[in-house]
Amino acid sequence: MLNHKILLSLALLYFIVTSASGQIFRVELNQRTDLMFVDAKKNSLIIFDDSIHYTQINLNTGKKQVLPYYRDPYDIFSEFSKGYKIITDKQNHVYFVDVGCGHVYKWQHDSIIRIDHSFHHKNQFNGDVFMHNGHPYIFGGYGYFLYKNMTTSFNFTSKEWYKVNTRGEIPRADLNRYTTKLNDKLNIILFEPNFNCAARDVFSFDLKQLRWRRLGILNLKIRWADLCNKTEPSPFLVMKGYFYHLDYENNKISKFFYPGNHQNYNIIEVENKIIAFSTSPNSSGYEIMVYNKSDFFKNKVGTRPLLVPVVAPFNYSILLALGALLLVLLIIYLINGRKKNSESKPKDLKLYEFKKVELEVLNFWLTKEDLKIEMNEINDFVGQDNPSIDTLKKRRETLLKGLKQALEFYFKDELQEEKVISESHHPQDSRMKILIFNEKVSHALKNNKIGEKV
Repeated sequence: MLNHKILLSLALLYFIVTSASGQIFRVELNQRTDLMFVDAKKNSLIIFDDSIHYTQINLNTGKKQVLPYYRDPYDIFSEFSKGYKIITDKQNHVYFVDVGCGHVYKWQHDSIIRIDHSFHHKNQFNGDVFMHNGHPYIFGGYGYFLYKNMTTSFNFTSKEWYKVNTRGEIPRADLNRYTTKLNDKLNIILFEPNFNCAARDVFSFDLKQLRWRRLGILNLKIRWADLCNKTEPSPFLVMKGYFYHLDYENNKISKFFYPGNHQNYNIIEVENKIIAFSTSPNSSGYEIMVYNKSDFFKNKVGTRPLLVPVVAPFNYSILLALGALLLVLLIIYLINGRKKNSESKPKDLKLYEFKKVELEVLNFWLTKEDLKIEMNEINDFVGQDNPSIDTLKKRRETLLKGLKQALEFYFKDELQEEKVISESHHPQDSRMKILIFNEKVSHALKNNKIGEKV
């Protein structure tokens, strides 16, 4: 009888605690991982714990199951778990995208299957990975000692990545940024490189028109160092003890305290529920807490306009210049008649480019069955203006040096310790050099049709 009363008391205490915070349920996991996604069809959170098992948590009941899965073994799991981001679309397709751009896997029938014909580009680390119209995209990132502000897209037909042509004022590449994906818009808050500087400019990328524009100034003093989660596109600015919700459609930013006494590091919104992730500095594990959305948003502190509009000072001289320009354009229009102004969709730009002369030598070289050419054969590519012998040698050496460096860096995984271009003496004349192209690199170039890309 005493034990029965104790159990009832404990159950009542648990009910009071969970009701006060508005939690539906809470699940503890031993090891933190970012490899997770929400399966809309199963209404479950899927978490990849190791190379052969995943955890499935039902978002209605909190029931946890550990299930087996298969993964194509192109990357070892320790690298795979850190080197990929998971993105989904409205049709519940799930993709694992290389964080540096390159490999793409798809989740289907409890298997992670590689679907690309690409390679590890290592060109867009820490870029913003997102889905649009069923295609994976990456904006920005860092690679090969340069910051990027380009946008790349994965093509399911060729199974490769291509650079997307965009218009307008693109945000600076070297600035820290926080991204929110909303329908056909990618909205970005920029932070200065110094972690202690406050956020300022807000940009928006229209994914239909492929056009960038500056929206205004963030109406909030917040530092990059204050954010708990900086890696995933999200409408939540997660802070210690509270969070902000970004409403770009209505130009509002609202501040909320967390329900319950938890320090969250990530928040995911799923229909009428909120999934919050909490961790402790003394533990490698974390807690997953699921709330009704109304309960999670109940501790509202205040709301303010999200943006301070950018208003340029009125300039009459610019107005007069514009008026004159419009008048000239009107006259030209009346003289020449009406013409259709069709703007074609920007063509995909290729992601990697060689110099023209390097490409000419490369394509010439690959036509040789034995992959050998004489050193003097390069003279035809650099000696069109009949330079002196010393100038010709210098141009030839510069061309070969640049081509070696580009190919060795581009195909370092294939080469390992081998040389991309080796030399030998001519069998009939030891004074003449024979240049030999690496067979592995030649095979990779022909298979990937690099001659069409560059």
